[in-house]
Amino acid sequence: MKYILSIILFCSIQVSAQIKINGKVTDSNKKAVQYANIFIVGTYDGGTTDTLGNFSFMTYEVGNQLLKITAIGRESKSIPHDLSHNKPLQIQLQEQAKQLDEVVIQAGLLQAGDKVKNTVMTPLDIVTTAGSMGNIFGALATLPGAQVAGENGRLMVHGGSAAETQTYINGIRVPQPYTSSPNDVPVRGRFSPFLFKGVNFSTGGYSAEYGNALSSVLILNTANQIEPNKTEISISTVGAGLSNTQDWKTKSLTFNTSYTNLKPYSKIITPNIDWTKPYENASGELIYRQKLKTGFISTYAAFNFEDMGLYQKNSNYTHPIAIKKKAYNSYFNTDYQQNLGGRWDMQSGIGMGYLNEKLQANSMGMPHQEIAIHVKEKFTKSWNNRIKSIFGIDYFYTDFTQDFTSPSTRKEVSSASSIAALYTETTYAMNNYLIAKLGIRATSSTAEPFLLEPRFSLGYLINPYNQLSFTYGDFHQQGSQEILIYDQQIKWQQAHHYILNYYYEKKGRTLRLEAYRKTYDHLIKYDTPRINSSSIFTNTGTGYAQGMDLFFRDNRSIKNLQYWISYAYTDSKRNETDAPFSVTPSYVFKHTLSVVAKYWINALHSQVSLTNNYLSGRSYHDPNLPSYTQRKTDAYNTLSANWSYLISQQKIIHISVNNLLGSSPIYGYQYADHPNQQGIYNRIAITPSAKRFVFVGFFWTLSSNKKENQLDNL
Repeated sequence: MKYILSIILFCSIQVSAQIKINGKVTDSNKKAVQYANIFIVGTYDGGTTDTLGNFSFMTYEVGNQLLKITAIGRESKSIPHDLSHNKPLQIQLQEQAKQLDEVVIQAGLLQAGDKVKNTVMTPLDIVTTAGSMGNIFGALATLPGAQVAGENGRLMVHGGSAAETQTYINGIRVPQPYTSSPNDVPVRGRFSPFLFKGVNFSTGGYSAEYGNALSSVLILNTANQIEPNKTEISISTVGAGLSNTQDWKTKSLTFNTSYTNLKPYSKIITPNIDWTKPYENASGELIYRQKLKTGFISTYAAFNFEDMGLYQKNSNYTHPIAIKKKAYNSYFNTDYQQNLGGRWDMQSGIGMGYLNEKLQANSMGMPHQEIAIHVKEKFTKSWNNRIKSIFGIDYFYTDFTQDFTSPSTRKEVSSASSIAALYTETTYAMNNYLIAKLGIRATSSTAEPFLLEPRFSLGYLINPYNQLSFTYGDFHQQGSQEILIYDQQIKWQQAHHYILNYYYEKKGRTLRLEAYRKTYDHLIKYDTPRINSSSIFTNTGTGYAQGMDLFFRDNRSIKNLQYWISYAYTDSKRNETDAPFSVTPSYVFKHTLSVVAKYWINALHSQVSLTNNYLSGRSYHDPNLPSYTQRKTDAYNTLSANWSYLISQQKIIHISVNNLLGSSPIYGYQYADHPNQQGIYNRIAITPSAKRFVFVGFFWTLSSNKKENQLDNL
């Protein structure tokens, strides 16, 4: 009986020692948070909030304890609490921030990828767009803010020249992204489109990770995955190609080779080029991928040989000039990515490019060589779901040599430059609706010992489908090799970007509106009509570019039809090169409009694609008239079409026609350096190298799963 009384007494003491913990959980707007869990860390004591956010539970614990509060969609919270203070708790939980990788600030950015949420194009779109002919730069020309001049095929962005855009593969710079060609004949991208699973195309305000580009960067990314065994064969009206991939579970090796010769094609469809040796190209690519336990290695090597000869008209000569051109280009890129633990990641990479181009014009020779190296080291740290930082260092080395030869003389000029850069950038999600990115890049070179470039972006998510964003940045770029061979101390040019963007994406429809202002300082000027050894260079040039872009895409309204409409308005004036005052550059189109439509015809196992491009006239200088840059070319319109027919899942016939209606645009005029006997400057119109281009190809894929095809290579 005595023991029973003792137990009853002990239990009564314990019951009387229980402590009640109660309070309320709300959000930042003081609204109740339902079904939140509150418990004492290290115990089973806890409770759950009701519909009013109130909670209450009992505990035998005493003294200072750690309370943890969790709720779905909220940031968890831990607070110290002295149980001797028996007052109701007022606890506030913040909304859980989205993963930073899921949020993209849209200002100044166009994305293409299968796994990226906010994309305006997929990789399949890039290579199946009519008129692109499988050329990445040609497809990008249908996006807002991008322009490609018909006479050279190079990418220009927001009123900037083609030299103001840099190209990167896996974060490593590509020194020579274009093929070689004679003057006023369009070039193409050097790299096969199927290599890239993601594309980030900047229209300005790009990340502090990249530099030495006044207007834009084009970032091409390969997939970090092992490719399956397959063989791909292509035969077309301009050449043939063969590709093979071997897969060993954790590693794969792909070899791709192609050969192009326009001689047979030129006999069927006569171009506006007087070939003495039609264009010939032989290229090879090697891609090695290996998956490691906590990392990935990707290595890419490419070789390209080009040979051509033609007679080219020149306004300074009575008879056409005999042009011969050979180019040898090789490029190597290796990228190593490693997870270091503790939410740290590392990327190490190196890229090396070599170009040897031999140009002969009548008896004059103008060969040049370029060796370019880029070494990159980058670290990424995810501090938590809200904050992510990158830290990196870049080193660039370029050696360029230009020869001038004639039967009696030879002159060699060269330049060598070393550039080092440090950068850091942090992205911070202040809450689920507001995200900021702050970066800075410091660059040092011989001509500019210290350049500092701040970058800032802010994105506001109105709701899951709408975003407003703003970007500002300072950007610098050194002079072209054509200038550096005469003056290696010329200062870097500068641009300031201001971009305001609205982005909407919901249920297969995308709307993108962007307004921008870009101001230029320290642009390079010279006192001769053409750059030569007697030219005097200064950094007294200024300028601006401003305008707006519109992009609308619809994949849903009509079954099997996807289309997009892209419009850009560009207003630009620059005082640069030998211009006496600020003028609209000759490479700027004030208005561009692209309409792209793709329709899948199920009964015919076919995809039909149409692209219509409208481009307004461009300014040009007529020396026969007073003043400067007084005239404009006529606007023009081109329509292109593709048809892809699937004979079977792995066999495709592809037909593509550029400039289907045979329009005859004039891109500009080439004027003689001196007037003729009548005092008139002779001129030659710059027109397309062919009225239309027709491509017919057969593509066959051999793979074990019988599902792979080359539809995304077309």
